[in-house]
Amino acid sequence: MDVFNKAKWIWTKTPAISNCYGEFTADFAVKELKDVKLRLSCDSIYVAFVNEQIVGLSQCADFPHYKYYDEIDVTKYCKEKNTLRIIVWYTGIDTQIYIKDDAGLIFEVEENGSVILTSGENTLSRSEFGYKSGFSKQITSQLGDSYIFDNTVTPLSFEDSVTVNKTKDLHKRPISLMILEDRRPITIKNTAEGILIDLGRETAGYLELDIESECDQHILFGYGEHIVDGKVRYIIGERNFSVEFIAKKGKNVFANYLRRLAGRYIEIHCEHEIKINYVGLRPAYYPVEKIEKKFDSELDQKIYDISVETLLLCMHEHYEDCPWREQALYTMDSRNQMLCGYYAYKNTEFQRHNLVLISKSINKEGLLCICAPSGFDLPIPSFSCAYFFQVYEYVKYTGDKTLLDEVSPVLHTIINTFKRFTHENNLIPRLPYPFWNFFEWNDGGNPGQLAPDNKDVQYDITLNLMFIKALRLYNEMFGIVEDDSARLQAIKDTFYMEDKGVYKLATDNEKYSQLCNALAISCGLGNEELADKILNDKDMITATLSMRVFVYDALLSFGDKYKQTILDDIRARYKKMIDAGATSFWETELGEADFDGAGSLCHGWSAIPIYYFNILLK
Repeated sequence: MDVFNKAKWIWTKTPAISNCYGEFTADFAVKELKDVKLRLSCDSIYVAFVNEQIVGLSQCADFPHYKYYDEIDVTKYCKEKNTLRIIVWYTGIDTQIYIKDDAGLIFEVEENGSVILTSGENTLSRSEFGYKSGFSKQITSQLGDSYIFDNTVTPLSFEDSVTVNKTKDLHKRPISLMILEDRRPITIKNTAEGILIDLGRETAGYLELDIESECDQHILFGYGEHIVDGKVRYIIGERNFSVEFIAKKGKNVFANYLRRLAGRYIEIHCEHEIKINYVGLRPAYYPVEKIEKKFDSELDQKIYDISVETLLLCMHEHYEDCPWREQALYTMDSRNQMLCGYYAYKNTEFQRHNLVLISKSINKEGLLCICAPSGFDLPIPSFSCAYFFQVYEYVKYTGDKTLLDEVSPVLHTIINTFKRFTHENNLIPRLPYPFWNFFEWNDGGNPGQLAPDNKDVQYDITLNLMFIKALRLYNEMFGIVEDDSARLQAIKDTFYMEDKGVYKLATDNEKYSQLCNALAISCGLGNEELADKILNDKDMITATLSMRVFVYDALLSFGDKYKQTILDDIRARYKKMIDAGATSFWETELGEADFDGAGSLCHGWSAIPIYYFNILLK
């Protein structure tokens, strides 16, 4: 079906700048109150209202060359005469979750198959209605800017819009829209630092407030996942987890449904006294149908339930590594999330959409960009290998081979890129800038980048083993027979340390890790003796939470011998987080103390107990 034939991309008469806002409104009448649909797309993020009721929010994550539109059934919100209002936030800067493009909005309303309203020059719009356009305060480099809303200003009058030149080659969103849940109870406490709001548990959603102020005043809302010395640590290095609001005297009711926040605590700093009727984050999640799972052990049940909650907290427009600090789609992180999702939820369209979205991020070098979408071109080579695990597992768990028709060109490109990078010694070298030779957050897992003119070529075992695993899955999916014995022999000759009976990390690093030795076992380069070393060698660098999947899978290649060991390991590591009060599972076992105080307390990759409890506790 053709869409947007008569609709035009529009913006306010005030030219767009980075971190600016546009408000658009139009009236429409319906005759039968049947099958009324709103279709829209924007750059960058929207919230739409019909008769002041929210009908949709959050533009589907996309690329300038591959944009999505939403189709929303708004029938139940309509009456005979209606008002459509759409607020669009144009972020206007490259981040790790967005690629800069021109600002714009396009929409149409259809009733019973006939278009009754379209966006165009006559659509009324305005730019200044409370939000301060151009406000520059970075939350994180991954997320981009915060916002400030001035509730004391008189909004500008509406005027006609202007058209902008953007593509009409739009694709219908293949997944559901996010849903807003009801407000949750909050606890309010006065502290020496300000007013502390406790949401009770980790929450991802949108700031809503209902307050009464004795005068006009500036209020700052700092948010975070933990309390340090009785206060929220919302400024961490160059990161600033706060939003701002200028209250008018009297009652102030406000909600921002554009910038999604996350955490458990909100710390309010105000100049004068306020009365709080409500301040909190209204939860927003991707709609899923959970698969109920019951365990005999109370600890196992708690670990499982928190893992499922962690997974859900990291599902919005796509999988997110963490809802607080980055909200970014990585292949390695989302591989864990997808694998767990096959057991936690009945839905599988979300996995498929993420895999297609990732495929659109292939860069000029022939590997996947660091995130999808991302305005930063910083590919992690090993994460391109992880994409093959994801695609293979999707086909395995769903039986849907049509995905291969859509992403196979990208799979072919990645394989050929790695083969092109392979040296005559059958090894892939540590790649130069702009590649990030990252494997995991521990000692030796982040060797960094080589300068383009650096002739001191080095090799990392993890990338080479990951490629062998990816190549085998690729060959299986496409029915290709290929001998990888020369690559295996090159790895053994280069990295195996006979005196210690283990594989070292790199040609310039004789440390050794659980991750690289587990991958060696999975590729057929290790036996039970090496497995025992992975478990017992005190000099072996421990795998972090994200990469323990490779350790567990290597151990499971020996049948049930290590089954209890794996279960005990999961219980011990996750019980520590539960005992510390976790309502979602952490990025690493150090929790908030990691990454100089910026460790996330909710990270999707840490939901892996879902998978292992399902396959081991049958």
